[in-house]
Amino acid sequence: MKKTGKPSGKTDFRPKIIHARPTEWLGVAGLMLLGALVGLILSFFLPPKYEAISRLTTNLEVVTGTNVTEIMVDSQVDLVGTLMFHPDVVERVRQSLDDEGFTYTANELTGKTKIERQLMSTLIKVRDTEPETAALIATTWAENAYERLNEAYSHALTLSEAKARRAMLTACIEDTTKQTLPFCQSLTEEKTNQLLSETERIILQESPLSLGLTSELNVSQYQPASIPDRPIAFQRSILILAGALAGLVSALVFDELLTKESERE
Repeated sequence: MKKTGKPSGKTDFRPKIIHARPTEWLGVAGLMLLGALVGLILSFFLPPKYEAISRLTTNLEVVTGTNVTEIMVDSQVDLVGTLMFHPDVVERVRQSLDDEGFTYTANELTGKTKIERQLMSTLIKVRDTEPETAALIATTWAENAYERLNEAYSHALTLSEAKARRAMLTACIEDTTKQTLPFCQSLTEEKTNQLLSETERIILQESPLSLGLTSELNVSQYQPASIPDRPIAFQRSILILAGALAGLVSALVFDELLTKESERE
C-alpha cells in the first residue's frame, strides 16, 4: 500500500520574464522606453534644483574650573542654528538681496533655506533653480547672520559682566565668608543697593539684545558658498532613468498578473 506524502506548502516562484520569448521582451523594452519618455517630459516641467552651502564657524571659550557641560555647549550651538531664522537676520538678507536686484519675501527665503549643524559649525543650505542665485543667497545669509550675531555677542558680554557683578554684590550681603574681602568692606549699604539697582537695569536691558547668546560662545567667521556645478534634484538624466526603471517594474508586474489570470482560467 502506497503512502501519500503531504504537500509541503512551498511554492517554487519563477518569474515568467526569465522564460520570456523575444516578442515579450519587446513589450518590456517598449514600456521602459515609454517610462523614459515620461521622465524626459517631466524634466521640462521640473527644472533641476541646485544647492549652495555656506558656513558659520563658532568658537567656545572654556575656562578651567567652570561648570560648562557638553549639554550647555550643544544648546548654544543649536541656538546659533535657530537664530539663522531670526526676523532680524531674515530681513537683513531680504534687503541685501533687494539691493542686488533680487526680490523675495521672507517666506520665500525661508522656504529655500535649510539649516544644519556640523560639529561646531552651522551650515546654511539654499536650493534654487539657478546655481548662481543659490550661492548668492547662501553667502548673503551667512554674511548678515555673522554681522547680526556679533552685534548680539557684544550685548552678551555686557550681560555676562552684569550677572557676575550681581553675584558678587549678593555674596557681599549674604555670604559671611566673602564679607571680609576688601571689595565687600569698601561698600556701604547705600552703595550696595545703588549698584544692585544699576546692575538689574543693565541685565533687563541687555538680555533681549543678546538673543540668548553667552560670553563663552561666539561666531568667529563665515565661509561664502561656492557655485554648485551639479543639480541635487530633478536632474534630467535621473528622471529619465527613474522613468525607465518604473517602466521595467510595471512590465514585470503586468506580465505576472496576466500569467496568474491565465492559470485561474
